[in-house]
Amino acid sequence: MSEYENDSLGPEGSYYDHLEREKADEKRRKDEASFPLIIAITYLVMGAVFDMWHPSWLLFFTIPLRYMKFRSTREMILNPVSATLIYLVIGFFFHIWHPTWLIFAFIPFAYIGGK
Repeated sequence: MSEYENDSLGPEGSYYDHLEREKADEKRRKDEASFPLIIAITYLVMGAVFDMWHPSWLLFFTIPLRYMKFRSTREMILNPVSATLIYLVIGFFFHIWHPTWLIFAFIPFAYIGGK
């Protein structure tokens, strides 16, 4: 009895493994492709139904954040897109514009240091 007879998928790296990976990759690509569409629909619904055109446009900042790869939490919070989103949310909702702009001064620190 060979080592592969008990394994229903065959040897590692087999055709069936390749098919499984391709199916998983295709599902992931479809999920990722639908995210901007979901954001656009959410924006339109919030604007048309609740008349929230102004604050809901901030949702579009989540699209590039969804596809970025971060090495650390510090990099996730202090990248330019996140920093801009944080600045705008605090400014629009809490009207604290003056000290909040300092978040932009901290962006370089996200990329300094270790992994």
